Amino acid sequence: MPDASLAQLLDSYRDKAMGVALFLIVEDYESRFLAAYRKLGFGDVQRAHGAVLRHLDGSGATVSTLAARAGQSKQRIGKLVRQLEELGYLSVVVGVDDRRSRIGRCSLRGERLVSASNRVVDDIRRHYRQLLGDEYFARLYALLDQLTSGLGVQRRMLAAGEGQRFLHFGRLLVELALDFEQRLLDQLPAWAAESLSRPVLNQFYYFAPAALTVSDLAKPQRTTVQAVSLTSRAMVKRGLLNVRESPRDSRAKELSISAEGKTWLAAVVAACNTVLGDYQQILTTELQEFERLLRELNAALSAPALAVSATAEASAE
Repeated sequence: MPDASLAQLLDSYRDKAMGVALFLIVEDYESRFLAAYRKLGFGDVQRAHGAVLRHLDGSGATVSTLAARAGQSKQRIGKLVRQLEELGYLSVVVGVDDRRSRIGRCSLRGERLVSASNRVVDDIRRHYRQLLGDEYFARLYALLDQLTSGLGVQRRMLAAGEGQRFLHFGRLLVELALDFEQRLLDQLPAWAAESLSRPVLNQFYYFAPAALTVSDLAKPQRTTVQAVSLTSRAMVKRGLLNVRESPRDSRAKELSISAEGKTWLAAVVAACNTVLGDYQQILTTELQEFERLLRELNAALSAPALAVSATAEASAE
């Protein structure tokens, strides 16, 4: 018999998990960006490289500065800078004032990437506007701008100087997702924070109180069965899920939320509630509208034709 308290906890999580809709939209946004890069001849750019590319300005920046802007370790950013230098997107020189520092600047190929990025940004924004409708998209953009400005996210981004050309819808989404993720980490106890990742948060969003196979779990998601399987194995290893042979199909495995997973999810729900409280101080009564528009865009990305039709009908009423 399904666990009624688990069902209630999952409902509460889906109700509070604005971040999941945010993460899924960002994943779609970044996937579209990388696909466009491949077509334009920049197929060697990886998702992780955005932590450096988003925070470079026209005069360049040191690894320490980039790490501070991105909110990542100097070791991690240093590795990404070396990769981008090897790929020909950055030129790295020794600092004049401090010979120990290394300053990364866009090379000619890097500038071509930036120029291409501007066109890609416009294409993706146009697609999202078409899915959601002009009025709804403009409202979502306005609330996103208001929230990121109130959180200080835009001030951090603008600290990169005049060369920071990307105060646009997608960039704000990415930065807000990073803010949401960091606030969750700050709120969770250490034992729970160790298991936090976007794939795990996304996976729980689609779980049910009853056991599910990987195929069942993958059906509503915009990802592959292989990706769902990989995340599920990690969750089993962390003790968040139980696994057993399916009584319906001996070749399949069934997954269910463990007692530890239920405790972890309860901690995440409490942390999400606190983060939403932080955001509500800025958007006040408009936070629910912002959440609704995020969820509508996420749904539109999952079923574009249906969502466009529904939006058109709603606009006509």
